[in-house]
This record gives sequence, structure tokens and C-alpha cells, in this order.
Amino acid sequence: MSAQTALDARLLEAHAQGDTRALIALYTEAADTVVDAQAFYLTHAYVFALECGASEVPALRARLAALGSEPAE
Repeated sequence: MSAQTALDARLLEAHAQGDTRALIALYTEAADTVVDAQAFYLTHAYVFALECGASEVPALRARLAALGSEPAE
């Protein structure tokens, strides 16, 4: 099983379990490893972080802004 396939399986499992904390971590991990889809994965991590008021919100927003995918404050 490739690393991407394993990560996809973990993402699907976290979605199935409704595990928001795991989703934030896994989408952030995906953004760090799948460079051509970095903004996509970071956006998902950011949305889940916003939904639960996670401490990762500022860092994720900053990463999105650096990519030009989120307006800077």
C-alpha cells in the first residue's frame, strides 16, 4: 500500500468516525506531503479547525495566505 493510499484510508476512516481532530491533523499531513494539492488539503484542515475552534486556525490561515488561497488579515 502506498503512503498516499494509506493516508487516504485514514482520511476516510476519520470522516466515517466523525473525528474532527483527526481530520485536521490528517488534512494538514496531506498538505505537507501532496504538494500539488496543498491548498485543497489545507482548506479542508482549516474548515474543520474553524468548526471546532481548534488552536490550529491561525497557523492554517497563515499557510493558506502564503499560498494566496486566503486573504491575509
